[in-house]
Amino acid sequence: MPAEIEIKQDIQSELSGPASPLSRVSMLADAPANSATSWKSRLSEKNHRLESIVRELLIELDVDIQDQHFRGTPARVARLYRDLTRGYRMRPDEILTTFASSHHELIVISDVNFYSLCPHHLLIYRGRMHFGYVPDGRIVGLSKIPRLIQGMAARLIVQEDLVSEIADTFMEYVKPLGCVVRATGRHDCVAVRGVKCHEAAMSTVAMRGIFQENPSLRDEFYHLLSVGGS
Repeated sequence: MPAEIEIKQDIQSELSGPASPLSRVSMLADAPANSATSWKSRLSEKNHRLESIVRELLIELDVDIQDQHFRGTPARVARLYRDLTRGYRMRPDEILTTFASSHHELIVISDVNFYSLCPHHLLIYRGRMHFGYVPDGRIVGLSKIPRLIQGMAARLIVQEDLVSEIADTFMEYVKPLGCVVRATGRHDCVAVRGVKCHEAAMSTVAMRGIFQENPSLRDEFYHLLSVGGS
C-alpha cells in the first residue's frame, strides 16, 4: 500500500471516531470533502504529539536528549509505533478477496510469522500462527491469510483475543464452512520483567464452524502441522 494512502487512512480513523476491530478505517474517499482537505495538517499534529510524548518520557528517565544518540529518538520511536499499530488502519474487506472454487476440503497455511504488542506493558510478543479452513464455494489467495494475520496482529491486543478476532474476521468476510487459528508466542513482558522466564511460550487456539463440530477434522489439521515439521 502506498505510504500516502496509509497516512490518509490513519487520519480518517481519527476523524471517524470509535469503530469495531473489523472495520476500523474507511477510505479517505468516503470521508466528507472538508475532512479530506485537512489530512496533512492533522497528520503533522498527530506525529508532533507522539514525538513530544516520547521526548517527555526520555526526560523523565533522566536521559540527555541532546546526546547524539537521542536527538532523533523521538521521531524514530514515533515511526516505530505507527508501524507496530498499523493494524488499526487495515481493511479486512480489501485483503480478503475471494475466488469461486469447487474445493470443499481442508486447506492449511502454516508457519506464518507474526509480532504484536501486549496492551499491558506495550512490549512485543512474537511467534508463529497456523491457519486452516474448509471453503464453502469461495477460496482466498495464499498471500491473503498471512496479510490478515500480520495486519490484525499489528495492534495492542492480547494473544487470546488475537486468534479469536482473526477467526471471526475470516468467518465474516469469507464465509467458509469453518476455520481454525493456532498461535504460539513468546512474550517480552514475561521474558524481561516479573518472572523473567525467557523460554516460556503460550499457545492459543480459536475454532469456528465445522471445526467445533468435527473432531476428525481437527485431528487432520494437527496431523498436517506435525507432518510439516511444525
